[in-house]
Amino acid sequence: MTLSGKTAVISGASRGLGRQLALALAERGVHLHLIARGREQLAAVAAQASALGVTCNALVCDLADAHALSAVAERVRAHGEVDILINNAGLGFYKPFVDHSSAEHDAIIDVNLRAPVLLTRLLLPDMLARGSGHIVNIGSDLAARTIPNMAVYTATKFALRGFTLSLAQEVRSRGIKVSLVNPGIIDTGFNNAVEGSKTAADALQPDQLAGLVVTVLEQPGPQMIDEITVHPQMQVY
Repeated sequence: MTLSGKTAVISGASRGLGRQLALALAERGVHLHLIARGREQLAAVAAQASALGVTCNALVCDLADAHALSAVAERVRAHGEVDILINNAGLGFYKPFVDHSSAEHDAIIDVNLRAPVLLTRLLLPDMLARGSGHIVNIGSDLAARTIPNMAVYTATKFALRGFTLSLAQEVRSRGIKVSLVNPGIIDTGFNNAVEGSKTAADALQPDQLAGLVVTVLEQPGPQMIDEITVHPQMQVY
């Protein structure tokens, strides 16, 4: 399926996978609404995307703030139809459960689960009215396994998987596709890591992973990838 001329919303679009998703879709002629907290980084991504010949709307928003996110969604809707929603933003820290503050736990839940549920709730009705649209949620391989020191993060990914696959069954007869992409380790700034510091064997490269998400979106006709998990070759899991 050709993506040219469609409009996509991407959360967490200022860096890492979100940035690469924005550029990959812009290269295919997709108009963009980009949501992220970092104003300068988001503006830079929007400028790169716009230079590829598409319309790009940069929306600065803390995804943990439900009221701000609702306002952003209304601004998106005011611009016209949304064909694609990619809930990409994620937050997590590697440390023991009791060492996380309550505020950190709240933020992880808000960004990883509440934000995609809220954005979907706000943008899905227009897709249903048209009988077309595609929602892609970026989950984690931790949606199906557990590790220590990431208890609440892992819980949000289990919940996101349940939400995604249940919603897919609910709306498939209405012409809406819903897909879940579960990456393993990605070479990004997650948990204060330095993006670009890991080899391709040890961590998924954001540009290559973005290409996989594009493949999910380009599935022809009624064909849909409901869930896909991808790991770097050397990851132990």
